[in-house]
Amino acid sequence: MKPETTSHSAVAPALAVQPLRACHTPDPDDAFAWWAIATGRVAIEGCAFGVSARPIQQINEACLRGEIDIAAISSAAYPLMAEDYAILASGASVGRGYGPALATRDLAHPRDILGGAVAVPGDLTTGALLLRLFFPGVQTVSMPFDAIAPALVRGQIAAGVLIHEELLNWEAKGLRRLLCLGQEWQRQTGLPLPVGLNVVRRDLGDSRMRAIARAVHQSMLEADGHPDLATAHAMGYSIQAREGLGEEFIRMFANEDTLCLDSACRRALRVLFDWAHTAGLTPPVPHLEFISAPGRA
Repeated sequence: MKPETTSHSAVAPALAVQPLRACHTPDPDDAFAWWAIATGRVAIEGCAFGVSARPIQQINEACLRGEIDIAAISSAAYPLMAEDYAILASGASVGRGYGPALATRDLAHPRDILGGAVAVPGDLTTGALLLRLFFPGVQTVSMPFDAIAPALVRGQIAAGVLIHEELLNWEAKGLRRLLCLGQEWQRQTGLPLPVGLNVVRRDLGDSRMRAIARAVHQSMLEADGHPDLATAHAMGYSIQAREGLGEEFIRMFANEDTLCLDSACRRALRVLFDWAHTAGLTPPVPHLEFISAPGRA
């Protein structure tokens, strides 16, 4: 009589899921572009996205500390983190003839700002960098982006750089636009203005970075394919929803350029980084690397 044998079915070990820390601004254009990732409609096999929203200056600073894997940053901050992060070809915020605006209640001419400090929405923001490039020696004070317009209205500051949805309602608040920094950039360079970029940590490796690039690109395609759902999600982040300006703002900065940075946008980044380095404002960026989804340039 043969001894009994017990059979054990082989159980494959569970594969570890890699968490990915992702962060965008609490702004409707970013929320629109990230909608499909944030809601799980777009995913990466073996990864789990943890998506959060923070003010742009906080995101910039967190990336400098290496705390975020994929982030929507200010283009101006990229030279400070280029060694650790690569640029995603998808997900950028680009203004063509528009962008951050220099606003005031009482000043008459842009050169009048040199008489005092100008409020900026974070020292690492693209608006702050453009201000320093166009007005060398200007003094600045950093404030939360949504505190600048109210401070201008109350006369607490003489001039400030407006970004995000504040670009659409300065006139209704009784303010004057001294200079559209995006228009001035286009006048001087003939190029579009990439105000924000999506970046990814280089130490994730090439295959993972490209999978992330595919997911970010697909997320924007999903949003374009389901605009009502994506817009409803984005409006939860809008500070101007009641004024009906949120949807207008989404299309200003979530558009074809968000799907993929074209050659003009990439050239604009080269010009911006070289100009900022020559002015002594940022370190050099010798090589620009754009991570695209597999099969895309």
